[in-house]
Amino acid sequence: MFARVLTDVDSLLPFVPGWDALAVECRRPRSAPVFALAWYRHALPSRGQIRTVVVTDGDDVVGIAPFYVERTGFGFYQYNMAVPVLFGVEPLFAPGREEEIAGAVGHALAHADPAPDIVFLDSLPQGSLWPTLIGRGWPRPHPALASPHSFPWSHIYLGDGGFDGWFAERSGRFRQRFRSQSRKLSAEGFKHLVSVDAPDIAERLPALRRCYEARRVGRGGTGHPFDDSFRAIVAEAAVELSGTGRLRLATIERPGEVIAADLVVSAGGHASGWLTGFDESWAHLSPNFVCMVLSIEDAARVGDTTFDLGSGSYSYKRRFTDDEPVFQNSLLVRRGLRPFHTPAQLLPYGARQAMGRVLGRVKKLVG
Repeated sequence: MFARVLTDVDSLLPFVPGWDALAVECRRPRSAPVFALAWYRHALPSRGQIRTVVVTDGDDVVGIAPFYVERTGFGFYQYNMAVPVLFGVEPLFAPGREEEIAGAVGHALAHADPAPDIVFLDSLPQGSLWPTLIGRGWPRPHPALASPHSFPWSHIYLGDGGFDGWFAERSGRFRQRFRSQSRKLSAEGFKHLVSVDAPDIAERLPALRRCYEARRVGRGGTGHPFDDSFRAIVAEAAVELSGTGRLRLATIERPGEVIAADLVVSAGGHASGWLTGFDESWAHLSPNFVCMVLSIEDAARVGDTTFDLGSGSYSYKRRFTDDEPVFQNSLLVRRGLRPFHTPAQLLPYGARQAMGRVLGRVKKLVG
């Protein structure tokens, strides 16, 4: 088994098939290479550098951890997971070999150039041993570990019952609302369409952008803006995954007008809702609600057995989901790091306030 740290997109290309197979095997659609490579090409920060750890056993890719490194305002080198616009990218390890592979990743990180002062791992299941196992791969003293932020991740289980079984378990009010609003939208000439081919997705990207930005603004600006680099990532992924069904754009539309859109990624029988949005002027007919239900139905139709709506506990998500397992961020910090004045400033913005609540714990760990 051999671990290496690669620093450019071209050097990663020979490992893409194995990387993608691992994402499918682990049922982690957000961790597929197409998104990391597109993000590296179009959205890597100007001062960021690619640092992807690839672990191979012979010709097989058995582990992958796509990082990028930046120097913080304190002069520390912080390694972050790639594709922050696709919140939830995880390291991938061949099932059953997590301990040895994670240790190899940690060893490779410790000897990377520049050597990391801080490694930030986001969106791991609460209690995951991966941060600890990665830390054990470092030479002693092992890095300190903190988990500054936890959050629910909404899951839907389709299982043997498929869509019909899931739908039957929703409340009577939920089912009635869906049927009523579906009829009203149909009467207005709208239909549900799922695009999986690159030209069809490209044609609808402006509508997805408009719907998503309207929803983002309505939430007070929460979420990554759908800027040109964001659009380029989606467009490149659409080309690479065209026709596979692993990138699906579901819309509620009629000729010349799209009023709701869901972008869904899929791998290994698990589908994940990435982007969603709707036209507020049609809110009275709940097009986003109808579109989401139909996206779940489409996932079941193509063989997906689980579906998630991403992170965050929102009332609308709870009406859809069967479970909200807790995920967390993890922070590996080189022991003896000085000065370590304000750890919160070392984190991406979304985790800073949460980090403040555990500042005392982090100081104790790195002391």
